[in-house]
Amino acid sequence: MMENADPKVLALFKDSDALLQGHFKLTSGKHSEWYFEKIRLIENPAALEKLIDLLVAKIKAEGLDFEYVVSPAYGAIAIGFLAALKLDKKFAFTQRVDEKMTFRAGFSGIDGARAVIVEDILTTGGSIAEVVECLKLRGIAVAGIFVLVDRTGGDVKIEGRPVGSLMALKVQAFEPEGCPFCREGKPLAKPGASDKKV
Repeated sequence: MMENADPKVLALFKDSDALLQGHFKLTSGKHSEWYFEKIRLIENPAALEKLIDLLVAKIKAEGLDFEYVVSPAYGAIAIGFLAALKLDKKFAFTQRVDEKMTFRAGFSGIDGARAVIVEDILTTGGSIAEVVECLKLRGIAVAGIFVLVDRTGGDVKIEGRPVGSLMALKVQAFEPEGCPFCREGKPLAKPGASDKKV
């Protein structure tokens, strides 16, 4: 279901072989015919930079007041770091430790700051919600949330807040027990890794 895709953004994914079709297990645990492999974008810095330029323009257009860009490990680190560089902001990342999203030790000055969350692909919003909770524990205000691709077509809001995206697509994702590709016996691939047990 790619008919609503932004052609410029979709072309950057396709040119990097970062849009895969098949039978995939997503980080959320759901299954899908389509998978956005952001690692292939990260392998291709020139294409990634073009996407980040578009994302940065979108963030700047919002006129937000913030000091940090925060991204969850690991796939979104390069995305968030490059966005922070182009926005002239500080950067920090969160990571899962014992199934709980947290900041690694060593970041200074972030407590009580304002931050924009930058993530790669939104499927259910679960990872972003974990980041929001992690920020709350440090007294960090969320000024905005942005992703490269929103697979819900804009349906998901995080704590009532809309998520900005370069491309909002309604891409079907199925619970494993209702997956048509499982019923057809198609081999299941699980690309990527986020240290999230599903």
